[in-house]
Amino acid sequence: MYREKSIATRLTCILLVALLCVFAFAACETGEENSSGSGAAQSNTADPEDNFLYKDFYEDTTVKILCVGRDRHTYGQMQFVPEADTKDEDFSKVFAAVEARNGLIEQNHGLKIEVYTDDDNTPVAYLREQQQAGTADFDLVCDSVDNMVQSITDHLFWSIEPEKLSIDQPWWDRECMDAISIAGKSYFLSGDALITDDDNIYLYLYNKKMYEENADLLQYGDIYEIVKDGKFTLDLFEEMCKLVSHADENGEWGFNATFGNLSHAYGATVLVNGCDFAMATADPDTEDYFQLNVASGQGQTVFDKVYQIMSDKQITQRAELIIGQGSSPSKYGFAELEEMFINQRGLFYNTTSSSISILKRANMDFEFGVLPTPKFDENQDRYCNTVNRYQSSVIGIPICCRNMDAAYALLDALGYYGSDVKKAYYQETLQLQTLSEEDSEMLDLVYGSRFYDLGSYFNWGNGALINFYGSLINGATNDLTSRWEAIESAVETDMRATVEAYKESVA
Repeated sequence: MYREKSIATRLTCILLVALLCVFAFAACETGEENSSGSGAAQSNTADPEDNFLYKDFYEDTTVKILCVGRDRHTYGQMQFVPEADTKDEDFSKVFAAVEARNGLIEQNHGLKIEVYTDDDNTPVAYLREQQQAGTADFDLVCDSVDNMVQSITDHLFWSIEPEKLSIDQPWWDRECMDAISIAGKSYFLSGDALITDDDNIYLYLYNKKMYEENADLLQYGDIYEIVKDGKFTLDLFEEMCKLVSHADENGEWGFNATFGNLSHAYGATVLVNGCDFAMATADPDTEDYFQLNVASGQGQTVFDKVYQIMSDKQITQRAELIIGQGSSPSKYGFAELEEMFINQRGLFYNTTSSSISILKRANMDFEFGVLPTPKFDENQDRYCNTVNRYQSSVIGIPICCRNMDAAYALLDALGYYGSDVKKAYYQETLQLQTLSEEDSEMLDLVYGSRFYDLGSYFNWGNGALINFYGSLINGATNDLTSRWEAIESAVETDMRATVEAYKESVA
């Protein structure tokens, strides 16, 4: 199915890589620098010792990728193949970068990419359907992290074989692999091979005008320096929220009031995760493979502080509390929340990175900036930004894969050559949407600190664990202990069922 590269092909490879280096140098000269950080695009300057350069050459081999359609995610297909009927001037740089990357992969490795989407199903649901019918013929599958993780126990995917992939290279997010593993085995990847792993990371946007015109806020100094110094904590966040919040002209704390924190029920989980705390973590050394952390001492301490912020309706406005009150009423209140931020009735706005390009196209009378999720305290050694379980994606090799060697080769090539695609996405949709240098740096920080919480991906306790923190902030008191005791048995039962299903699937 494949042959060794010819000398001519190897020379072509060297020439093309050299051209890439020239392009990268020219980009830097014009100010179009690569982003940095473990979650951002990395330099792909060729090194003759890189293992992937010595992979076999696959003669006219097509790798078929099952992925999300553009109607669900703008970059679902575009990150792999910029099809002619989806070309749009708004994404010209991304299209060009994807086409150039695919050209290099075909020239250097003989691999072609074909994508398939199904309008009626998610990729994993369609894969399961096709697998049961015996007609599945995909080599790679890319879907949301929750769908992918839940499918492990159905024996739909192979675990990643480290010796077949350069998993320790900077273009892969190794932390993702470890965080969503089971029994020490990793099944999925994220990194420079994808755009859709970055496009929906939770972060905070803030109103620069409100901050810069408030003397009480300015006493704390430049907010970017606060973040860089590791001092953007929940305590400081709460203090700032209190300084700007005020009722509307009728003395009410509703849609027309001004709040320090514009958020939503799941925002409680986002803040908890921001404290470097996950509801459930992978633990290959235990019989159950997982560790539930909610009722731990640290879990209680972290949530006490989060509850104080999220339950206070005079500093925090939540989407579910203002459903239908905006100029364009929405089902879940997120459009209303966005409208409040646009109309300058919120200092901080918890949303996903995809909102940046949306807001940059809105008619706004102020500039907004980018911030990571606050830390628990200054002793915490990193910022942590929650991965959106429904939209952020990972990629894996399905059991039905027709050519494992080609699938691994393409994954490696997508990762290695992915920096220019990431850069195009980064600059066209985010950084060059008039974001300042400081905000671009904050975005690097956010993408370099993605946080995966296994408790958010499995529907343990009939979904009770996923929505646990969001349900608690509605209460008049913080009853985490008693509420956890009420669902603990159901969560543990479902968790053990997951473990048993996993053991059976790999037996």
